[in-house]
Order: sequence, then structure tokens, then C-alpha cells
Amino acid sequence: MENQGNRMYRLGIDTGGTHTDLVLLDEETGNIWVEKVPSTPRRIVDAVLSGAARILDKAGAAPGDVHTVVYGTTVAVNMILQGERISAGLITTAGFGDVLEVGNSYRSGNIYDVQWEPSRPVIERRHCFEVRQRHDFRGHELEPLDEEQVRGIAAAVKELGLESVAICLLHSYTQPAHEVRVAQILAEEAPDIPLSLSSVVSPRISEYDRASTTALDAYVKPKLSAHFVDFAEQTEAAGFGATLLTMQGSGGTFSLRQAAEKPIRVANSGPVAGAIAGSYFAAEVGCANVITYDMGGTSTDLAVAIGGDPIVVPRDELLGHPIQMSSIEITPIGSGGGSIVWIDEGGALRVGPDSAGASPGPVCYGAGGTRPTLTDAAVVTGRLNPDYFLGGRQRLDRQAAHDALALSRNDTDDWDPERWAAGAIAIAAADSVRAIRRVSIARGLDPRDFAIVGFGGAGGLIVSDAARELGIPTVVIPPNPGNVSAMGLLLADQSCDAVASRLCPLDEVEVGALNEWFDQLEADAAKELLSEGIPIDRITVARTAEMRYRGQSFELVVPFEKGYGDQALDHLAASFHQLHEQRYGHASPKDPVQLVSLRVSAVAATAKPAFPRLPDATTSRADEALKERRQVVFGERVDTPVYDRALLRPGHVIEGPAIIEEPGSTTVMWPDQKLSVSPIGTLVLTAR
Repeated sequence: MENQGNRMYRLGIDTGGTHTDLVLLDEETGNIWVEKVPSTPRRIVDAVLSGAARILDKAGAAPGDVHTVVYGTTVAVNMILQGERISAGLITTAGFGDVLEVGNSYRSGNIYDVQWEPSRPVIERRHCFEVRQRHDFRGHELEPLDEEQVRGIAAAVKELGLESVAICLLHSYTQPAHEVRVAQILAEEAPDIPLSLSSVVSPRISEYDRASTTALDAYVKPKLSAHFVDFAEQTEAAGFGATLLTMQGSGGTFSLRQAAEKPIRVANSGPVAGAIAGSYFAAEVGCANVITYDMGGTSTDLAVAIGGDPIVVPRDELLGHPIQMSSIEITPIGSGGGSIVWIDEGGALRVGPDSAGASPGPVCYGAGGTRPTLTDAAVVTGRLNPDYFLGGRQRLDRQAAHDALALSRNDTDDWDPERWAAGAIAIAAADSVRAIRRVSIARGLDPRDFAIVGFGGAGGLIVSDAARELGIPTVVIPPNPGNVSAMGLLLADQSCDAVASRLCPLDEVEVGALNEWFDQLEADAAKELLSEGIPIDRITVARTAEMRYRGQSFELVVPFEKGYGDQALDHLAASFHQLHEQRYGHASPKDPVQLVSLRVSAVAATAKPAFPRLPDATTSRADEALKERRQVVFGERVDTPVYDRALLRPGHVIEGPAIIEEPGSTTVMWPDQKLSVSPIGTLVLTAR
């Protein structure tokens, strides 16, 4: 491999359930290289290393030329999704051992669903221990900690062979002393067991949410921390001396060392990176209000960005389990390229949520899969070229996909496989439409006022179907859509958050006290970045307040800007009312407002790449990019031109129907759409 000298590169790696995506950025020239390899679930780092070797070979670079690696992983999500049982324990205040079972005492979803069951707690009730102690909500000690009881619990933890322990005591967000002492005793009695303290993981009000967050952190910590250690060791052995970062759910990156200490912060890291990159590429073509649509092999993830910034919420949810951390709001649905196509007991065609995954994968992969998937349907309908999957590196078996889709309904009504395939694609699009309505119309947002950004390996196959159904006028397909989440890892800034609960009526807060609280949080947030060697002059801070109307059980994240002096609280209240109106379609300026929590984000900005501009086309006709014509099902078979995206240039205009092919993804254009190309190669599909 030819080494180009002292070039400086950044490498983004996003591991998904089916594929591992990589993006290599040359910071000097702005050139990028992309790679996609099958994921290796049994040992994730194997796919990472093989993909890294391939992409560096493409660029003529060596591992030592890479100064930063940013890694996104779905390990935490997959552990919970697959029901993996980790023997974790919980220590809580006497009388609160049932906190994870009781939850918030309400049911989610359809209240009339008689088959609804709550999510199974990640820590079994028999592994939940109660200890005598108590603080009140102001932090005053009401009952001292029973240290002998804690030592007895430590002995039980060792006897049960628990792999980690969560510590969540009542009101420890105001006074963590008892949690700290419990941790000290466990470290003395059982020094090898990882601990998660709620006062460190999530020092915020709301007992169940805080307990759930801490329990999730303890649940994923043994496996995820070991994975991060393995990742660091293997990349170092491969010659990488780079700074290793990973993505947080809040949209910023932080060190792998910090991730090993607080692994719950990396939940949804891949989807969050996709939302960041999707918003970035949409802004490049003048679209500030967008819905990002990330369809991978196992799921589709949606996010909404207003004014160019993805919506941030003060808490998230991971497969039914609350996470009490500020995060970019991601709405997942169980429909992806590997989703199984099947018939239910009533004879109805269904898609997902089960997935063929990376192994054995869709039937057309020829790797042992026997159940048809959405990818098989795309091959049968002509949307996917079986000879050009992954740029031709893998040939798909169209006949096997066709045979697998010869489904029967009640063993009597056989349908043509092509009809089943077209129906499966329509169902996947309908699932997406329902989810998009939930994140837009249900919140007072008109999707027709938004553009939709389609990416992920399967995003371009379905996104136009959903856009047409919703009346969304513009579809944006970024460059290298199959690798957009990996690109988002390189676009994100390094950051650290500090948070403190301050539950009180806003009209009882003094401006001076508020500024003192924020000043302390700024110092705490900046400390973590300084410990990573980032100079103080590179760090900027952003202040936000989590607020709600009195009586509400949810908060909004409101920016708190300096410079308003004595009018700061009035400005904060006005901003809250305005944001509530924007988010939910109404506001109540006369109702009392509560301050719930304060948050400071310390940020070290990452230099954004200057993507090379493509040469302009000499004519609007894209004849030089035309590869072939083939039959594609758009309700009925249509003779459809197929274009090579690598040869499309600014100035080219294509009228649908059309198929746009590239190594990592395929874009489907309906007959009523028109395509144009941006200066950096982003595709813009508009209704005509």
C-alpha cells in the first residue's frame, strides 16, 4: 500500500445489525472514501478491522495516518432487543425494591390493547436489594445509611455471581453521600464488580426514570465496556495510534474511555449520527426543516430537524425503558431491508419486525436464509440490480428470491411472487408513513412543509413511496447514502454535558442564583473536555433549562442565553411558551411555569469537511450516466432507465421513472418525480 506521507485522516465507523459502514476523510483535500462490509456479530471488531483495511487501501493510506477514529455502535440496543440476560443487581432505598416493576404506573401505546405487556425490567426482582437509609428531597438526612446491611448485600452479590450493580437511592440527585458510601463498601467487599451510581449517571429528579437509566447503564456495562477495551486494543495492534471517540445520544462525541465508564450515553449512537448528517446535507440544498429517514438492514430511524438542528428532548426511551438523558429524538420502526415478509394467521401480508440480520441474511444472499425479506422483494420488483449489489462485489439470486416469495394464504390462494413483493414494499412504505405522521402531524407539524432526507442502505428504495403518500414535495438523497451515519460521526462535535435538578416555580427563582448554578455546571462540563487534552480556548458552552407547565409530566429544553441581565427570567419564560407553541401547537402564557433542571453543554467544535465540488454537466441530459433499461414494478411493470450515480453532475435533470445505482445504495424515482444534482452531488427529487 502506497503511503501518501503525513496526510491527516479522520475515520468514521458505524456498526449496524447487517453491515458495518466506514467513511475516511482527508482533512487536507476534503476527499472522502467509503466502504461497507458485512457485520460480524460474534466479534464486532473483526468487521471493523477488515473494513478499515479495505478503505485505507483505497486511499493509499496507512493506519498511522489516521489521527481520529469516531465509532458508533448498536451493541447496547441489540442487547436489549435480543433479550440478552446479564446478571445485574440493583441497590435502592428500603421500600423501593419494586421501582423497576412499578415504573410510572401507566401503560403506553393503545390503552385498549388487552394483550399489552410492559417491558420486562433489565434487572430481575430477585436481584434488587433494599438498604435502610433516607434523604429528603432537599438533601437532608432523615435516616443514616446502615453500613452493615450494605456489607451483607455485597456478600449476596458475590454469592449470586452478579456481573454489575446499579446503585439508586431516594433523592440522591440532591445528596449523593449515601450512594458514594455504598459504592465504597462494595469496592472493598467485591472489588471486581462494575458499579453504576445514579448520582453520576443521571443526577436528576424522577425516581423511576433515574432508576431505569442507572439499571440500563449497569446492564450494558460489562459487555459494552469489554467491547470498547477490545476495540481499543485491536485497533492499536493494527497500527492505529488515533484518538478514539464514540457518539453520544445527545449528538456529541466523547472518548472511548468515558464511554466505558458511562456506557448508557452511547445508546442510539448510530441513528443519532444519521440525523446529524441528514440535516447537514439537507441544509446544503437549502432545506432547513427536514425529516431524516434512515433505513438500514433491521430498522428504520426517523428524526425531525427544525431550522437545521435535530430536535433534542430531555429524556429518551430504549425499547420501552426510559433513559433520563438529553438526546436527539429518534423514532425507530421495525422495518428494514432485512425485515421478514410473512403472512399472519388471518392471511394478511406483514413485514417485520423480525429480521434476517447479517447472518443468514435475505434469501437472495445465498447464505442459508429461507424466509423472504424486503430486500428479496426489491430484487423481484426490479428495484435492485442482482448483479450490482455492493457495487458488484456480491451477486444476488433473483430466482431464489422469487421462489421464496411464492407465498400462499391459507394454503389455497397462491399469488404471483411479484404481487407479494410489490405488496411488501407498499406495506413497508405504509409503516413509514404512519411513523412519520406520529413525529409530525401528531405534534402539530405539517409534513408538507418539510423535506425528507433518505439514506441508509435501503432508504432510497422506499423513501419516495412514503413522500408521495404524505405530500412531501422534496426528497434529498445525500452522497454515499449507505454510509451517511458513518459520515455523521465525523461531522459531530466533541462535547460533555453537566446537569442538575432544580425543581421550583420559575417566578421564585433569582437571576443571581440561576447564574451561580449555571457557572458551577459550566466548570463541571468543561473539566471533562480539559481532561482529554482539549485547550480551554477551543471550548464553548451552551446553557439550557428544562421547563414545563405546572402539572405536566414532560419538559421542553429551552436555550438560556447570556446578556439579558435582570430580564433573563422573562426572556426564558417567553422562549418556553414559544417553543411549546411550536412543538405542540398551543401555549398557555398565563399558566405558571416550573423550572425542572439546568443543563450546560461544553463543546469542542470539529472542523467540518469542505466537500469537493463536482464539475458541471455540459448538458441537462444525463445520457452519459445511463447504464441500462429494465422492467421495474410501479404498480405495474414499467420500462425504466437505470443511471450510474457516479457519472451524474450538477446541471443534469432526470424525469422519472428512473433507478439511480451506486455501490452502497439504490434510489428509486417514481414517474411523477424530477431529479437534479447539487454542486457536491446531493440528489434532490421534487414532484412534477
